[in-house]
Amino acid sequence: MTIQTIGIIGYGRFGKLLATSLAPDFQVLVFDSAVPPAPLQERINAVSQGDVLGADCVFICVPIVALESVVREIAPLLSKGTPVLDVCSVKLHPAGILREHLRPRAPILPTHPMFGPVSAKDGWANLPFVLCPEEDATPDEQRLLDFWHSYITTKQGARVITMSADEHDRTTAYNLCLTQLLGRVLGNIGIQPSPIDAQSFKHLLSMKDMSYSDSMELLIGMHRYNPYSAEMRGRLLRELEHIETIIASAS
Repeated sequence: MTIQTIGIIGYGRFGKLLATSLAPDFQVLVFDSAVPPAPLQERINAVSQGDVLGADCVFICVPIVALESVVREIAPLLSKGTPVLDVCSVKLHPAGILREHLRPRAPILPTHPMFGPVSAKDGWANLPFVLCPEEDATPDEQRLLDFWHSYITTKQGARVITMSADEHDRTTAYNLCLTQLLGRVLGNIGIQPSPIDAQSFKHLLSMKDMSYSDSMELLIGMHRYNPYSAEMRGRLLRELEHIETIIASAS
């Protein structure tokens, strides 16, 4: 598989990170309705939707709430065989959308880079990047998987983890949805650094800062569309109530 041009739909915080990271190795074309066509930086150009869909490979970098409308819009405009990847923080829901509207016309690869502009400010080295190929992957989809697995590991230095969309969502309900939720709550109650902070509290401050660096839209999206997040929140609330009962009843 030969990929020389990358199309990116959506130029928010992650779209910008992806464009900047890929530009040294690909010509990057960006489409975002809020960004007029123009050169953005070296090897990155904002162009029309049609030009982006003419790229060798297309990444959709829009909020999950907008994913289905975008996929529906581009599906009839894509050239046959143009690969499409998403980068949403949940995977079962986006994988179903890509599968329904794009296959078999276009090979698909649901992905989740487990980092954002803050954690990847110095590059992708050693950061986890999840790929969720279809169980019945076509030969083109297998080639797409092989291409990006090789590129992400050898060129970007990230750690590629391949898993099913279901396994991804089960896992991230606790390691991502929970972290984002707790970080947002800690920020909302106003925790601040002090001269006597224990190391454990510094970790909480870091969690708060990371959560607040992302939008509330992202938090809502990952909880609304991850089918395992409600179970996690229920368990969390029950355990908090349980601990409160223990504390209140202690003699």
